[in-house]
Amino acid sequence: MERRAPEAEIAQAIERVLAAEREASCAIEAARRDAELLIENARAERRRLLECARQRAARVHTAAQARLERSLARLEHGGKASDLDLATIDDLTRQAVARLAVRLTAADHEPR
Repeated sequence: MERRAPEAEIAQAIERVLAAEREASCAIEAARRDAELLIENARAERRRLLECARQRAARVHTAAQARLERSLARLEHGGKASDLDLATIDDLTRQAVARLAVRLTAADHEPR
């Protein structure tokens, strides 16, 4: 049985450690690249979502503006603004004011 010199065993052990370090370094670099790709994909998705939200908000704003303009045009041209008569509107207003007064003067008032 041939026995190796201690220097040879040490050299082989050092080579194994260096090989393991190289493998770990390659694995770390691959993980870094994967993380960068994930981050860039997340940023692209964020940009896409923000653009969709901006477009949706613009559409909602445009629709609301058009409804407001139609309502104002009806009011300006003497159109009927509501199917409620003046007495009903007056009664609903009194009820709303009474409910508001109770909420504002109650001891356990919680703002909504």
